[in-house]
Amino acid sequence: METLNIQILLHFSSKDLEKLLRSILFIDVENRKEKVNFYFADQSEDKKEFLIVQKLIEKATKKVSPNINLILYKQPNYGFGKGHNEEYRTNKEKYENSFIILNPDSILPFDFITNIDMYLSQLEHENWGLLELKQFPSEHPKYFNAQTLETNWVSGAGMIINIAAFENIGMFDENIFMYGEDVDLSMRMRINNYKILHLPKASFTHLTKDTDVSKESEFTRVSKQAAELYLRYKFGKDKDVERYIELIGEHDPHRKSIIKKFGEMKSKLERRSFYKDFVDENQDYTNFRWTL
Repeated sequence: METLNIQILLHFSSKDLEKLLRSILFIDVENRKEKVNFYFADQSEDKKEFLIVQKLIEKATKKVSPNINLILYKQPNYGFGKGHNEEYRTNKEKYENSFIILNPDSILPFDFITNIDMYLSQLEHENWGLLELKQFPSEHPKYFNAQTLETNWVSGAGMIINIAAFENIGMFDENIFMYGEDVDLSMRMRINNYKILHLPKASFTHLTKDTDVSKESEFTRVSKQAAELYLRYKFGKDKDVERYIELIGEHDPHRKSIIKKFGEMKSKLERRSFYKDFVDENQDYTNFRWTL
């Protein structure tokens, strides 16, 4: 049994954090010999927000099990991928074989840690790179094998990362500020022959926002579609990029912003990986995406 280290990025997340901390008070860690450490990196860059978060964590620290540590610090707003890379770089000397990332809009069940320990023990000798925690009440609509637990990609809302694999493939792609980093990481894990597994018994509640795309902010819409183009460029062929630009349409009010953001991301990419690099040459990379 190893120390469990859980990374959580905060960005004006105090309302969600209050619910998460309340659930942490009741998770079962009494039979663990090793600690469970929650590292909260606040990327809000706002003094008032940080003070609110600080008070919440100080209050929870007084009530939480002695087997749990809650650690808070400030961090610039790096976005999702680079934000988690920086958290990892800051704390990796304290880590062992793996670490967990969670969204702040999560509620953890009583047996959350128990089930993770069970899976880590069972998979000790497997060549896995990423393990996906099951989201409740809704998940991304994608396939996983009920017998082998293998899946094409895992969601960054809740995943366990094998440190050796993470270091080997170059961690999160920092060209992506937000959306698609988890898909990119999953693709590179597969290319490097690491298994990607879904853990149906290690579940948590993910308080997702409304999924009606008509209510998405301009930032979300542009970021998601620029990431789609970037992944097509990075792992596919030029014709895949062209097809998606056609889908956006000439009269889309966000078209110029999407293409501009994609261009900025593309200009920083050092290397492309094509279909032939995949473990399964018949696997179309688009099956990794949350949208097609």
